[in-house]
Amino acid sequence: MEPPVNFTAEEVRNEKVKVLESIPKPTEVEIPNIAVRAQYSAGHAGGEDVVGYREEKGVAADSTTETYAALRLEVDNWRWAGVPFYIRTGKRLARKVTEIAITLKPVPHLAFSQDGSLGCSRTSSC
Repeated sequence: MEPPVNFTAEEVRNEKVKVLESIPKPTEVEIPNIAVRAQYSAGHAGGEDVVGYREEKGVAADSTTETYAALRLEVDNWRWAGVPFYIRTGKRLARKVTEIAITLKPVPHLAFSQDGSLGCSRTSSC
């Protein structure tokens, strides 16, 4: 999000909303290319044999309930143009983790080519 004008709860919320509104709503044609839904099956976890979701107690043998989902999103603004955001969640993942990994890229356009107040320019790193 962009820095708010001041750090009141309302201004921070407004900046967060701007980011969420900058995520383009995918079309039905795009969904298969950006989203995955699945259901875990029998296998090994933590060195032990485990059953699949449909073999769990209380789950119907013909259940189609997803137990894993992944989504690739992009924010449609100049700062985050071309940077994918991945969201993944599932019931039987190897570990519970929240991770943010950002690779910064140069901004698409610098309005001024001279050194900035911190000595930043197109050719130097800050």
